[in-house]
Amino acid sequence: MTVTTSPHRKLSHSRNTDEQFQALDRALARRYVFRLLHEQRLRRIQEQPEGEVIFRPRVEICDDPSSSRITATLELPGMKADDVRVTLERDKLLAISGERVSKAPSDQSASVNFPVREIKYGKFLRTLDVPSGTMMSTISAAMSDGMLLVSWPRSPPGATTRSPQ
Repeated sequence: MTVTTSPHRKLSHSRNTDEQFQALDRALARRYVFRLLHEQRLRRIQEQPEGEVIFRPRVEICDDPSSSRITATLELPGMKADDVRVTLERDKLLAISGERVSKAPSDQSASVNFPVREIKYGKFLRTLDVPSGTMMSTISAAMSDGMLLVSWPRSPPGATTRSPQ
């Protein structure tokens, strides 16, 4: 019995193998890059001096054209209103800052092991642009269930709006 192989079949098998190796190479490269980025992020957190900003809370900004105010909602789970500061800087930058402290007793923190630690503790800062000329008296803030609602006027009082030409 004679077995013949066609060169076309070998080429197809070779191409399929090359594609598999390329896919494996891409997957390994992607995993390597993610690992490098993760290690870099961990080093930055560990090297940060005490008292520096550690995280930025997530925000959702609602700009409803039918409303005269713009509203921002920030996620601050476990925080109380007294732990959060809302300030106006340079007449056009709204700064929301504070500090989230771990609830674990400080005398046990050295001996306690945390296999998984995903909750961010420490100081936070989030800045939002507001129209120039906005006064602190026109900004309102309310905290409910770990969500901070901050709103400010679409245009500051006394501002003249230009009509489109």
